[in-house]
Amino acid sequence: MRGSTSTHTSRPGSRATRAVLASAAVIVAATGIGVSAGATTVPEGGGEYMVEPKEGPYTVGLANGFVGNSWRAQMVAELEYAVSQRDDIDELLVTNANNDVSAQNSQISDLVASGVDLLLVDAVSETALNAELERAHDAGVLVVSFDGTASTPAGIRVNTDQAEFGTIGAEWLVEAMGGSGSVIALHGVAGNPTSDSRWEAAKAVLDEAGIDIVGEANADWDLAQGRAAAADLLAANPDITGIYSQGGAMSLGALQALEAAGRDPLPVPGEGLNQFLKKWAELNESSGWTSVAPSQPPSIVVRALEVGIAALGGEDPGQEVNIPLPVIDQDNLADSVRPDQPDSLWLPTDLPDDVIAELLS
Repeated sequence: MRGSTSTHTSRPGSRATRAVLASAAVIVAATGIGVSAGATTVPEGGGEYMVEPKEGPYTVGLANGFVGNSWRAQMVAELEYAVSQRDDIDELLVTNANNDVSAQNSQISDLVASGVDLLLVDAVSETALNAELERAHDAGVLVVSFDGTASTPAGIRVNTDQAEFGTIGAEWLVEAMGGSGSVIALHGVAGNPTSDSRWEAAKAVLDEAGIDIVGEANADWDLAQGRAAAADLLAANPDITGIYSQGGAMSLGALQALEAAGRDPLPVPGEGLNQFLKKWAELNESSGWTSVAPSQPPSIVVRALEVGIAALGGEDPGQEVNIPLPVIDQDNLADSVRPDQPDSLWLPTDLPDDVIAELLS
């Protein structure tokens, strides 16, 4: 393999899980979502995103764009947990590109050379991986991108609607602000397709409503970066009346920055981080503050795995597999927040409490 390699091997049952190039999985929350009903059998050759059907057991590779926040770490761990529960996967190989396009392209090439049958990709760039992914497809590897998807026609895409995510948060914010005012905006990773899609949709809503966007920053969906970015933007723009955050842990960071500045909480949409939901419940009880949290579940990787395994068996899921976007609001907050579970848990999840406690302790 190219570059430095950090490898560990664990054996869930009789199957090996091998982490390549810095797997950082430490926590899990999984939602088992099956392949949608009505899939059709593909004749030999399949669609341009399909490969020739093959029998398992399979070797699966995950080309992860980065593991710079708790959502990504949980996503990797969910995949590892899901693999440990299956009998049709021999080995899992995981790479981390640290937001470097060249590194992710190199790692994809290495995973193909290692003999993966299914390549799962959370992409750094929507377009910059396409040529390498097409080479993987030409070599008979089934490509499934998810979360941060790749635009190549030589692969399946599994995702929630990221434009819907941005729209929901922005529409709620406009209403919470009474239809006027000014905001700062916190984005995810610069150039990431998920971040770009969410912001494009959210900005359209804010612009149409006449909301002034007076400052922006990329904070990688991270708590500490979100807190620091919000603090800087608040200092430069003290008269804002709302904060647009596209989720992750940044929304909680924004609330912490407001608190540190001695200010009352402003309207800010969030996402399903348990720590954010706990803070929401606390503020709602003390002051009536509320929010909304469209939530990209880390278990989307499990759906991508299930879609990929079914496609390797000859079932055509279609090139675009859309899964419903869970939304937490004031009406279902009490049923969503998990006061007895760790702050780092991402929700929603169907994982049993004893498994969560074991994996997050």
